[in-house]
Amino acid sequence: MKNKLYQDMYKQYKKGFSLVEVGKMFGVTRQSVYSGFKRRGYKLRKKKLLPFQTFNGIKFTLRNTGYYGRTDGNRHLMHKYIWEFYNGKIPKGYDLHHINHDKTDNRIENLELYTKSEHAKKFNTRSNQYAKKTIQKTHQNDR
Repeated sequence: MKNKLYQDMYKQYKKGFSLVEVGKMFGVTRQSVYSGFKRRGYKLRKKKLLPFQTFNGIKFTLRNTGYYGRTDGNRHLMHKYIWEFYNGKIPKGYDLHHINHDKTDNRIENLELYTKSEHAKKFNTRSNQYAKKTIQKTHQNDR
């Protein structure tokens, strides 16, 4: 039975699920999945190291959103952390903007603060999820 369990787990892993995800599917820890795979000689994927930057001794890793964020339990975004380090808390209703539009360039001189409405008016590319749906519906109505 145990062999069958790890075979089923490995099938899920081969589909692209992470060790953590496989563990959750089968009600065990990531470490249990890893140890079981190693013991049975299953081949594991190479660890994919993500780009990272450090500021003030803190490591920020590149996320799939294009922003750098902490991965140590505190999910703070790097550009917000840097702004608050130099200028204090970001007031409610305000957004930070990367002046050169490069989300990975978190130098303090590349960050500026706008009200949410001012930021949306100046930099809205009409490419959010709502605009896309509206455009799609308009095109469907044209047919």
